[in-house]
Amino acid sequence: MKFIHTADWHLGNSMHDIDRIEEVRAFFKWLKDQINEQKAEALVVSGDIFDTINPPVAARREYYRFLASLLDTGCKNVIIVAGNHDSAPLIDAPKDLLEALNIHVAGTLSDIPVERCVFELKDSENNTCAVCAAIPFVREAELREFATEDENFADDSFKELYRQAYEAADSLRAGKNIPIIATGHLYAANLEGRLSEIDCGTKTDDGTKRIDLVGNLGAINVSVFPPEFDYVALGHIHYTTRVAKNDRIRYSGSPFILGFDEVNIRRGVLLADVQRGCTPHVTQFEVPPFFDFKRIEGTVEEIKAAMASLCLRNFERNTYIEIAYDVEIGKNIHDALAELDINPPLHIVSWKPRFRSGRHYDSTLESFGVSDVTELSEEDVFKTLILSRTGLDPESGEAKQCLDEYLPLFKEIANEAEQ
Repeated sequence: MKFIHTADWHLGNSMHDIDRIEEVRAFFKWLKDQINEQKAEALVVSGDIFDTINPPVAARREYYRFLASLLDTGCKNVIIVAGNHDSAPLIDAPKDLLEALNIHVAGTLSDIPVERCVFELKDSENNTCAVCAAIPFVREAELREFATEDENFADDSFKELYRQAYEAADSLRAGKNIPIIATGHLYAANLEGRLSEIDCGTKTDDGTKRIDLVGNLGAINVSVFPPEFDYVALGHIHYTTRVAKNDRIRYSGSPFILGFDEVNIRRGVLLADVQRGCTPHVTQFEVPPFFDFKRIEGTVEEIKAAMASLCLRNFERNTYIEIAYDVEIGKNIHDALAELDINPPLHIVSWKPRFRSGRHYDSTLESFGVSDVTELSEEDVFKTLILSRTGLDPESGEAKQCLDEYLPLFKEIANEAEQ
């Protein structure tokens, strides 16, 4: 069976107030073309369909228009599960109507037996070609009914959940030589690539949380997924990766750039060809850029020179820019760039001050300009205050040791306050 795996659309996202509706439409057209060209029999969307629990009407409209457009394709199965950014009731509301069109949605496991999340997938001749266990994002309260011990609540609960899902799927398969596909929206441990080196749940450069742990559950071990699953389509991580180097358990990544810290990540969807008991054949198709995003870093002079060079080029697409500038006494980045003729399709949408070693800050932040302070995240302010109180050089080993000690405590308190 061939299907396309995607996730983390975050429809309604307006990073730095950018209107992204045209970008969404272009992606949906491209995705429909891929479904037709690759003769995909199913589309699996593994959560975070929308960016917020109350997405804009325009975002909802594009979502339903896209689903309706698939009716004239060879894709006879659409599977959509909610993520942590989604409203489960919103995803589930049209469930009965969508299922009549072979579009299966799963918003929540609350008060729903696991068996209700398991169903057959059909081919173009209405023959059963696979079984799907569509597991959405699961909140801690929902997981408790699957817990058998408290020592390792997260792994234990997820392991029991996916064990029940597999047993229900295998029972429905009834001995047929067809694969079982599962979904999930969670943060798994032992990833390849970018997130293996950074913390999750921290704020991105545009000040929004992009990778969130499941409450306080932490990263989930690969062992929670029964090895008999032929493919596990995961969402929540915004780049394409495998879990524990397992070819059957993958994140597709997001097709959209959702923060300027993601500008160098390839955006794509996965085409999976899955057979029972075999290693799946998986191909990544890179999503073409519909907008361009750039991050320009350096001193005021370096950024001015880089922007002057950009102004001489011809850009075919809207290009959105973040300026990450070194704060220098007596130099104003806004005044420097005001001398340039910066016009559409170039758009500066974010200003991010950077504070280099050798400068010590007072605890009232009086040495910061107004524009500098407004761009600081809570974590930036905390770091600045800690360094000002200690008088340490920001890039010294002592400063790093100090921040390593206090920053986790700050994050824990900030997370509790936010919740």
